[in-house]
Amino acid sequence: MKINKVVRFVPSIIWMSVIFYFSSRSTIGIGTNETDRFLILKSFHLIEYAFLAILLYFAIQKKKLVVLIAYLYAISDEVHQSFVPGRTSRFRDTLIDLIGILIGILIFNSFYFFINNKNHRNHKQS
Repeated sequence: MKINKVVRFVPSIIWMSVIFYFSSRSTIGIGTNETDRFLILKSFHLIEYAFLAILLYFAIQKKKLVVLIAYLYAISDEVHQSFVPGRTSRFRDTLIDLIGILIGILIFNSFYFFINNKNHRNHKQS
């Protein structure tokens, strides 16, 4: 039973590694102008951290703990970026990550609610 709990963390650890990898890469050449670049890069933040929150929620199933772990990772990722040539570290980006985390939890809850209601309706019809 304990192994199952550890295995549930594997997808989120892999995803954290993917985030770390992309944070190590240069963002030169992304977007054709400053506005496009901003929108593309900040969209990446939202998507990466929404997905991380979904994976962590699958493993932990405690919203506050998911938010805490994911946000601490976002902060550590910004610190990591401060050491990458051509990258910057901004507190604002952690707030965008936090929005992504909250969106991820909302998506997970909505999906979970939909599945449970569908199963409940199917069970009543049987």
